[in-house]
Amino acid sequence: MKPRTTLILAALAGGVFAYIWFVERHTPSSREEAENSAKVVKIEQNKVHSISIQNGDSKVELRKKDEVWRVEQPLSDRADGALVGQLLGAVESLRHDSKLEIAANQEKEKWKEFGVAESDVRIKVQSDSGKETLLLLGKDSAVEGKIYVRSQGSNTVYVVSNSLKTQVTRKPDEFRDKKLSDTPSQQVQRVTVKTSEGELELEKKNNHWDLVKPLRARAADQKVNDLLAGVLTAQVSQFLPEATTPEQGLAEPRATVVLQVEGQKEPVTLKVGAAPSGDENKDRSFARLSSRAAVTVLSNSALNPLLQARPNDLRDKKLLRFESDIVDRISIQPAGQPPLLLARKGEGWVKKDGEKEVKINESIASKLLSSLQSAEVTNFVSDVASDLPKYGLDQPQVRLTLASYASENTAETKSGERALATVLFGTVEGDSGYAKIEDEPFVVASPKSLLELIPRHSAQLQPLSVWEFQADSIVAVEVAGEGAPVRVEKKEGAWKLAGGEGAVNEAAVQSLVKAAGSLRAARWMAPGESGEKEEDKPTLKLTLSQKEGEKTETLELVVGRALGEEGFYSKVSGKEGVFLLPKADYGPLGAKLTQ
Repeated sequence: MKPRTTLILAALAGGVFAYIWFVERHTPSSREEAENSAKVVKIEQNKVHSISIQNGDSKVELRKKDEVWRVEQPLSDRADGALVGQLLGAVESLRHDSKLEIAANQEKEKWKEFGVAESDVRIKVQSDSGKETLLLLGKDSAVEGKIYVRSQGSNTVYVVSNSLKTQVTRKPDEFRDKKLSDTPSQQVQRVTVKTSEGELELEKKNNHWDLVKPLRARAADQKVNDLLAGVLTAQVSQFLPEATTPEQGLAEPRATVVLQVEGQKEPVTLKVGAAPSGDENKDRSFARLSSRAAVTVLSNSALNPLLQARPNDLRDKKLLRFESDIVDRISIQPAGQPPLLLARKGEGWVKKDGEKEVKINESIASKLLSSLQSAEVTNFVSDVASDLPKYGLDQPQVRLTLASYASENTAETKSGERALATVLFGTVEGDSGYAKIEDEPFVVASPKSLLELIPRHSAQLQPLSVWEFQADSIVAVEVAGEGAPVRVEKKEGAWKLAGGEGAVNEAAVQSLVKAAGSLRAARWMAPGESGEKEEDKPTLKLTLSQKEGEKTETLELVVGRALGEEGFYSKVSGKEGVFLLPKADYGPLGAKLTQ
C-alpha cells in the first residue's frame, strides 16, 4: 500500500473515532433520559434571577441582585438564601409519578376538574436568558400526599408530591432572612454601646481591638469579635411593621449599638427596647436595625453579653501584644546589675557584649519570649499609674524591652533597633508581681513565675554544658568525699592509684570521666542566688587533670547540698555562678575508684 493511501485511511479512522467519542460523550445514558423525562419542567436554578409566588391573595416577589436574594413584594428585605435555594431545588427536581394528556376539546373542563385552570397557587421563575416557567398547583389527587400540577402552555397534567406546595404556600415573612444582619463581624471597625450604665466604645486598628471609652486600653480581639458575631447573627423570632409603637420602647431604647462598617459611610444602628407583652421572664426584646425595614423581636441571650459587658470584661488579658517572629533583641536591665542584651542570630540567640557575641543557653531566650507572649494579667490593679513607688515600679526589679532590628535602611525601616514593647516588673506579693507596660498608664499583676524566668546575670545565660573534653585527655582524677581523698593517674594507658598501694576500679574511673565530660547543668544561678555558699560545704569535690600537648589544666567541680529534687548546688572552675547538678548525674561522679 502506498504511504499516501495509508495516511488517508489513518486520518479517516481518527475522524470516525473522534466522532464516536464526541457523540457518546454528549448523548445521555438511558438512566439520564429516564430521569429527564420524569421532570415536569427544565430549569437551572443557578441561572434563575426572579421568582414570583401567588398564594391566594398573597403575592411574594423574590429577586437576585449581586448573587444575593431579596424579597421585593409585599415588602423589601433580605431573603433567606438557603430557603430560596430549597424552593428552586424543589422546582428543578420536580418529578411526576404519572401524567395525563388532555385532549384539546376537554382542556377547560379537565383543567377545572384538576384545579389547574386558573390556580390560586402558582410559582413563576425567570432565568437570566428571559425564559419564564410558570407552574400551576392544583387540587389534591386521589393518592394521599400528591397534587395535580400543570406547566402553563402545556396540555399535560402531572401528579406530583405536594412538598412543592408546602414551600410555595409559606407566609411572606417566612422568606425573610432570620439572621439579624448580613454584615460580617470582621468588617466592623468601630463599636459604640450606650446603656443606662454609660457608654462603651471600641475601635479596630491593624486588625486589633482597642477600648476607647470609658478608658483607653487594649481589648481582647477574640472576645470582642465573638460578642459582635453573637449580635449580628442573632435569629429574629418575629418581624413587625416598620412603624414603632410606644410599648416597644424604641423611642427611648434601653440600649443603642452603633457599628461603623468598613466601606460604608453611614453607620448601622441597633436600638433595643422593651420586652414583648406576655414575656414574663424578659427573655426577648423589641429591636430595630437601621439597615432593615422592620421592628424585630430578638433573644436577650444574643444581645446581653455585649450590652452588659464592662470595660474590664473586654480588656486584653495578655500582658504584652507582639509577634515573636519579629523580635530580634531582648534587652534586660536588672536593678543594680549590668544590662543584658540578647540578640537573635540565625535560628538561635547570643549575648551581645559590644560587638562581641557570646554563646548562651539559647533555650532561655526562646522560653522567655514564648512565656512573655502567652503571659496573662492576673488582675488589673490600677487604671492610673500615679503611685508607682507603692508597687515598686519607680525603681523596678527588672526593665525588659523587646525590639526588632534592621541591619540596613529599607523603604519601610531605618537601620538599628525599633522598640516593640517595654515592661517594668515591680514588687512581688504572694504568687503575683506588679507590672506596667511603659507606654500604658495601667498597673497590673502578672504571675511571679514569669519574673523568675527573666535572667538578671550573665552567669544564668551560660550554656548548660559544664565541660566539653575528650575522655582520653584526662590524665588524673581525684575524688574527695566523706572519707579521705582518692587520686588515680593514668600511666602507660592504665589507671594507677597515686601515693599508695591498691587496685583501681578502672570501670568506675572510666564511667566517672565519661559522665564528667558530658556533664550538663539543670540550670545556672546568678551569684548569691543560692543563699549561703552551699558549695563551700562540699559533699563532693572532683578534680580532673587534662593534658593537651605539653599543657596540663586542672578542672575542679565542687558539689554542695541538695535543693529539693532539682539537684545539687554545684560550682565549676573557670565559670561564673552556681549551677544545679541533676541528681541522676551525681552517682557516677562519686563512684569508689578503688577495688
